[in-house]
Amino acid sequence: MGRKIHDLLLQSSNSKRCGNDTIGDLVAATGKKRLWSDRAGDVVDVIVIHYISAVERFPDDPFCLDHVIPLFAEYGASSHYLITRRGAVYRLVPDQFKAWHCGGSIMPQPDGRRNVNEFSIGIELLATDTSGFTPTQYRLLGMLCHTIEQSRGVLMTYVGHEQVAGTGAVEMGLRSDCKVDPGLLFDWKRFFRDLGRYRRNAADKLQK
Repeated sequence: MGRKIHDLLLQSSNSKRCGNDTIGDLVAATGKKRLWSDRAGDVVDVIVIHYISAVERFPDDPFCLDHVIPLFAEYGASSHYLITRRGAVYRLVPDQFKAWHCGGSIMPQPDGRRNVNEFSIGIELLATDTSGFTPTQYRLLGMLCHTIEQSRGVLMTYVGHEQVAGTGAVEMGLRSDCKVDPGLLFDWKRFFRDLGRYRRNAADKLQK
């Protein structure tokens, strides 16, 4: 990947500060050593796109990492990556482990697999339901997804959080709340266009 990925691992041994606390302190307060677990299998072939912000508590500064990172510990959730508005990329959970980003979930048909966390990688974009996404976020998201595909040697399937943990999952009794991210403002055509460009560039380099 052309841009550095910064480690900001959600584990109790992390001494990096987040506001008045360290990330390690925030995680330790949950009673866990880390906000991830082992995967049940070896297949990882899905990437789930989310958005996250602290807009409900800090409406004037919703994208500050010191406000956003504590939310993972508070809600006992996690994701593998987070991309800021300006395009900084943070690794929160190592790819080989299961992040807790989907909860009760099911892949769209004809796939139909449940427990999407087991075989997916979650990517959070700093955004709200009304902010939209920055050009830099689209570019870095495409670059990150292509890097993941290259490292795993497979073309991934891409879904939004709402597609696996939305009304269908609620109606099936898999969860009680309906997720709506990344929402109507996420431009899937733009994302796939950017991802396709990285794929083509890599293919061209192999042919030279």
